[in-house]
Amino acid sequence: MKKIILILFVLGVQVGFAQKIAYIEMDNILDKMPEFQKASDEVDQQAKQWQSELDTKFESIESMYQEYVKNESTLSDQMKQQKQETIFQAEKQANDFKEEKFGQEGEIMTLQDEKFKPVYDKVFASAEKVAREKGYDYVFDKSQDAAWVYTNPEMNITEAVLSDLGLNQ
Repeated sequence: MKKIILILFVLGVQVGFAQKIAYIEMDNILDKMPEFQKASDEVDQQAKQWQSELDTKFESIESMYQEYVKNESTLSDQMKQQKQETIFQAEKQANDFKEEKFGQEGEIMTLQDEKFKPVYDKVFASAEKVAREKGYDYVFDKSQDAAWVYTNPEMNITEAVLSDLGLNQ
């Protein structure tokens, strides 16, 4: 009797630990989503605009510096200090602008979150739906920088997610 209980316990534990795992290739899915491309284009366009503004600011600073160097010998000490301060302030403003737009907590990060989050949410919802329908307990993204040594292609539900999103060709 104890052996039967022990066997049932071991089988129960094994069944309890048997979990189905699947994966998706997020990059593959995103490449086929028009809304991702649109969001990416909008972010790129804004980044280019800000970069252009930044380039203009630094070109202006370079021009002010070249003018200063060219005329330095004719300037009084007070004028030299004033021009240096003007250049320093312009450079500080340009660097502040760069940090405000492109820094770790800059507007570009906020814009990316705003534009990409709905797309990612849609993919995650679809992956969750497919996983539930197929009885998977976990779904991983294979396309990220994870160090996957081997993945069984049978566990790839990317095509099912693409189909659920209406993106199959």
